[in-house]
Amino acid sequence: MTLPTVHTVLQSARALLQTSGSEDPAANAQFLLAHVLGVSRTWLEAFGQEPVPEDKQRIFETLLARHAQGEPLAYIVGFQPFCGMNIAVNPAVLIPRPETENLVELACRAFAPQSAIRILDLCTGSGCIALALARAFKQARVTASDVSPAALQVARANAQTYQLAKRIRFVQSNLFERLEGEFDLIVSNPPYIPSGDIPALAREVQREPALALDGGADGLQLTRQILDALPRFAAPGCVLGLELCLGQPAGVAQALCARGWQAEVKKDIFGIDRFVLARKI
Repeated sequence: MTLPTVHTVLQSARALLQTSGSEDPAANAQFLLAHVLGVSRTWLEAFGQEPVPEDKQRIFETLLARHAQGEPLAYIVGFQPFCGMNIAVNPAVLIPRPETENLVELACRAFAPQSAIRILDLCTGSGCIALALARAFKQARVTASDVSPAALQVARANAQTYQLAKRIRFVQSNLFERLEGEFDLIVSNPPYIPSGDIPALAREVQREPALALDGGADGLQLTRQILDALPRFAAPGCVLGLELCLGQPAGVAQALCARGWQAEVKKDIFGIDRFVLARKI
């Protein structure tokens, strides 16, 4: 029996994903096949005439069918690259986005790497931000909180993988509810999608936990709670970094300025106003 080549398998996979409504059929087919074969996507392009072993074909077809039904790639393979790490994910946590790496970069520019700062990551989810900041600030004390026990289980496992479990304190908390003390750096990627917009999201995004997406009627319900709690938890000179969605950052920055903070809006890698970076004065 002649085995199908990499090129042939990818061609069929692209057609299936295109029919099923996948947002980027070619790239997603390549990602899955590269994962199954344990090679890079560059290898697939260079060796398109190589045969695909029968056992690998079966695995690929199973994973491909799951994605064709709308399951996100990161949940299928069990991880998402983020700041040089492969962050383990499952349906209990939001899948880390490339633009969230920008939030980490903004936070890292606010302090010297050797700073022994107190960091808080609110709505930590998979723990990706907390882990990235713990690696960047090796003298820092990091607290990561989330209301979801299932999300914290994923975050703790990621911390174990990267030998950061002893450096990050995980707390189950509804925002600041169970937290104490002051912080020098507070970062958060809170739920910010307006409730009414969720049914129109891409089908893969709708597979992610509603708890991590739904920001209330205008998407800013949790953000307002964060701002209200700042006087109690923000140390002098505290830096706040928030990730929000299109149309939200300017108003949040204005609200912070009215509360005596220096605040500015920052763009993400796609040129969209995405972040608010503020300092307590």
